[in-house]
Amino acid sequence: MNIKSEQLFTNVHASKTIGKIIQFPISRMLISVLFIIPFLIFHNKIIGDFIASTKQPYHSLVSYIDTIISIIVILLFYRLYVKYIERRKSYEITLNDNFKEFCMGFIISLGLVGSMVLLMFVLGYYKINNLNSGKIVLDSIFFFGMGAFIQVLFFRIIVFRLAEELFGSWIALILISLIFGIAHLVNENATIGTSLAIMIMDVLLIAAFIYTRRIWFVWGLHMSWNFFQDGIFGMPNSGVTQFPSWIDPIISGPKWITGGNFGIEASYIAILMSLFVGIIILKIAINNNKIVIPIWKRN
Repeated sequence: MNIKSEQLFTNVHASKTIGKIIQFPISRMLISVLFIIPFLIFHNKIIGDFIASTKQPYHSLVSYIDTIISIIVILLFYRLYVKYIERRKSYEITLNDNFKEFCMGFIISLGLVGSMVLLMFVLGYYKINNLNSGKIVLDSIFFFGMGAFIQVLFFRIIVFRLAEELFGSWIALILISLIFGIAHLVNENATIGTSLAIMIMDVLLIAAFIYTRRIWFVWGLHMSWNFFQDGIFGMPNSGVTQFPSWIDPIISGPKWITGGNFGIEASYIAILMSLFVGIIILKIAINNNKIVIPIWKRN
């Protein structure tokens, strides 16, 4: 589905001061979050406690159902925000070609993570110590699917999209990559260097949104990377190590290849591979006139 950049701009052209304040992109970042936050609070306080209290074999099934319903509800609240605040169609979450775009992102990240694991395996830096229960695979799909969805919705669909409407694509790319990298400083095993690596690799995710102007491609990329890196191959996910994985590996070798305790997101090779793919997608986006110029040059 070909979405033009300007189709994601607000359709409201306010004449009064209060309207201009509401329609200012940074104001709309806050307003859009306010549409979603009440549900998240309710979910964590009420639904989350209920799910935690359920016992197996029902706990996992209830968790899966909750993940699906929560994603649908959050998208509906976001759609309400777009309808009543920006007064336009929510093209960025429409279902046309959603499966195709999601799978495209899923396969790209599988290729990137799989290539790194294959390289480390050939070099003797990655060895399979044990295989755990296959149920972990299903659990990981839902867990990392939900986590990636929230991050993509917030950082790409809300923050980047509205920053781009104001500052243009290039300034917004730098700003949001910086914010995304800084946000990962609180993770286990994080350093200034790993945050810089996250910033560089974030080009891939931002490029995916610029190209499609929709959530699905970016979501597929983000979810698949985390799922395969941690849920399948047992490597740290941005420094976080407490999640279970299907493969219990033994990883050794130089940090510039393996990423060390932070995972392959700190690997020089993985960084360059992701940046290379991101630049290719950006080039395609440029050729399709998807780049937004700053608001002061549009008016």
